[in-house]
Amino acid sequence: MISFIVPAFNEGEAINDTVETIRTVAATHDLENYEIIPIDDGSTDYSKNIMEQLAQEDPKIQPIFHKVNRGLGRSIVDGIHQAKMPQFIVVPGDNDISKESLSLMLHFKDVAELILTVPINKEARPIGRQIISATYQILHNIFFGTSVGYLNGPGIWPTEQVKSLELTSNRFSIISELNVKLLAKGVEFAEVPIYLQADEPTRDTVTLRNMIEVIKVFLMLVVELNLKPGRPEKKPLNRIKINFGR
Repeated sequence: MISFIVPAFNEGEAINDTVETIRTVAATHDLENYEIIPIDDGSTDYSKNIMEQLAQEDPKIQPIFHKVNRGLGRSIVDGIHQAKMPQFIVVPGDNDISKESLSLMLHFKDVAELILTVPINKEARPIGRQIISATYQILHNIFFGTSVGYLNGPGIWPTEQVKSLELTSNRFSIISELNVKLLAKGVEFAEVPIYLQADEPTRDTVTLRNMIEVIKVFLMLVVELNLKPGRPEKKPLNRIKINFGR
């Protein structure tokens, strides 16, 4: 029982490919009780039409439509609050998660409440992006004691626990924000290695606008988790070790 949240902005035919990836992997794992929630974030192409057609053909598909672009963070939050299943996973509408990685995540979905992923072929991304990502990860581990391999990648999350969080990110920081907040609550987690797609996605995540939000969200987390009077005490990490030989 899992919800697949598919945020999309001007992704066009890639939405069909993404849905087909989900269906294929779901069939491989004999998943029957699942839903797909595509979110059209104010696209100016024909993404909305594709989602409407998919919803007519498959009752598992329950789309959300934004009249204007609200950002990836708001799209994911809307998908989370519509999700009916106890777990959810975010699958980008550009089909950026491979079938193999998605399948591996689902294989271990019941090992812990939270499944994080760690990319093992980081060379698939440009060196500049690798440096920014590594710096981002180190700072979060130092300030929040997360001590995990990667905070901003695909994952599987507990729906009701995430719904209870106050999430402020409007853009790409949404994943790291919810992960940091869950880890601070002592939610049990496990880490699964995955491969990044070989081809660099066409979207540009390293923009001035995104960098400004990353800094704002980081400072917000520092205040909320480390400085705010009366803040709840952070709980120790609750890591579940996976035996990959099983």
